[in-house]
Amino acid sequence: MSAPTRPARPSVTSVTDALDAYLALQGCDRAHPLLRYLRRKPGRGLVAVFGRGDQGDIYTVTVDEPSLLGVRDGDPAPSGPTVHAFPADPQLPLLATVMAPAEHSSLAAVLESTAREVHGVPSDRQLLTVAAEPVRYKPGDRCVIRYRLAFGDPKAPGGAGTATCTLVAKLYRELHEAQAATDLLTRLRGAGAAPWTARPLGVVPGLPLALTEDLGSSRDPVPAHSGLRSVHPGSGDAFEVVGRAARALAELHTSGLDTGDLSRRTGTDEAAKAAKRARLLEQYVPDLAPEIRQVTGPLCDTLADLPADTLRPCHGSYKPSQLLVRGGAVFLVDFDQFCLADPALDVGYFRAYLRPAGLWYHRTGRRAWFEAADDAFLSSYLHHLAERGESAATCADIAGRAAVFEAGLLLKIAARRANRLHSPRPGEVAAVLDEISCSLALAERGMTRVSVSGGLNPPGGAR
Repeated sequence: MSAPTRPARPSVTSVTDALDAYLALQGCDRAHPLLRYLRRKPGRGLVAVFGRGDQGDIYTVTVDEPSLLGVRDGDPAPSGPTVHAFPADPQLPLLATVMAPAEHSSLAAVLESTAREVHGVPSDRQLLTVAAEPVRYKPGDRCVIRYRLAFGDPKAPGGAGTATCTLVAKLYRELHEAQAATDLLTRLRGAGAAPWTARPLGVVPGLPLALTEDLGSSRDPVPAHSGLRSVHPGSGDAFEVVGRAARALAELHTSGLDTGDLSRRTGTDEAAKAAKRARLLEQYVPDLAPEIRQVTGPLCDTLADLPADTLRPCHGSYKPSQLLVRGGAVFLVDFDQFCLADPALDVGYFRAYLRPAGLWYHRTGRRAWFEAADDAFLSSYLHHLAERGESAATCADIAGRAAVFEAGLLLKIAARRANRLHSPRPGEVAAVLDEISCSLALAERGMTRVSVSGGLNPPGGAR
């Protein structure tokens, strides 16, 4: 008996139909919120997040693996799509608690005392209200929350004299994760990284909830935005932002942070990930299987051959979306992938994700913008690395290895983009494969923007 064909890509229609059916049962006649997140991981099913909508609503639709793959003899019976309205999350059972602080006196008390200390709220001002709003939500994993606390005199007419203070918190699945995140930020601050990290404010007792200072939001007089709002071809301050991001990264890599408890991440690890992504990509775009294999073999070999004695504290997922930009300042956020790795990993990560989406479609000006932004980032990083005492040879070696990690992360981008689309778009995937080949060729020829003597080559000459 032949097995049924198993679909290689997630179906957007299935999750939108499931949400529409759920809303109909709830008696809701509004259109569902926009799809914000769609991801399938082999063996873990499909997750889609819709919202926030006009009413602030967020819905998560999950489809288990048997439902995605079709039933074969001996397979578990599929359960079909399930829908949860935020903050309901079976894998984050405390999400509903932390999203309703006014209903939990112990949580409200910790938030109040922390806000009073951080913001210097006078003791004669009472806590009037405390509310929570989601900032970033990854179903079943973690959620970033902003708390707004209003202090004042409840008898003052019209709320006169009321002041609102904010705190940011991240909810994890386990208490030890929240404690580890707080400890890491504390160590970073102690290592002189204060200008570009949030100040840690402790873990709420009994909850896997790590508190930090609020670095700002789009609602503030001086708005704070994700780095994605600045790092793109239409932004006037893109090069300034990537330059500041590069300098912060150089400071992180030379921070001297104690690395005893950090997980190790080597070129061999990245080679294994690249091979897995390539197999997944072959399923999504079988017509390009020969091209995928042609780049994957050399990529995995080169990654596996990278030295394993160059490890330093690294961000682990350094890209524009992990930046917060406020005024002229750039902050690093989301250290959940922090690790002990080759600093070239972070450099290659950022350079891979620096490419604008229009590059995959050969849109006018995108190549020139990327090359200029890439030069601005790498030049600033290497200059600051040298200013902090690194030798010319070390700078050159990091820049050379970065091209290899960059190629590996481009393969990740290709696999994830195909995973999130309803159609394979082979032209887009082929363009990414071309970029991987170019990065590997540069690494093989030893072409970097820095010479062993320490002088930078003219921008734009490396590609």
